Amino acid sequence: MAERKELQEKILTYRILESRLETLLKQRDVVASKLVEIQSTLDSMDEIEKTKEEILFPIGAEAYTFGKVVSKNKVMVDIGANVVLEKNVEEGKEILNKRKTEMENALESMQRDIAEVSSVLEQLGSEIQEMGESSEAEAG
Repeated sequence: MAERKELQEKILTYRILESRLETLLKQRDVVASKLVEIQSTLDSMDEIEKTKEEILFPIGAEAYTFGKVVSKNKVMVDIGANVVLEKNVEEGKEILNKRKTEMENALESMQRDIAEVSSVLEQLGSEIQEMGESSEAEAG
């Protein structure tokens, strides 16, 4: 009877950890996507500084339009809470690079958490399987 209760507790723990892993994987995907977006923005800022001609501006859903940059010295940067400030290009890059570093650190932390949870899940899975087989042998 005690073994059955222990098995049920391990199964419950396993399910909770599975849910945690799924959440971590989704968060990792969001952060990785944000990192790509930040890098793309930094690359675009570099391109704007270099070019004298028209450039392609993304307008969404993998569509672009040609345009001319009115001011190569200023950019509008979202600083959070739906607040956008005008900054010079170097300040804008500094803000984005800081955000990029924060995202990279968060991603590394998530990767460690994912590895840890995966390891515990693997161990628990083995224990559950062994307990299930031994209780089947006792019942049979």
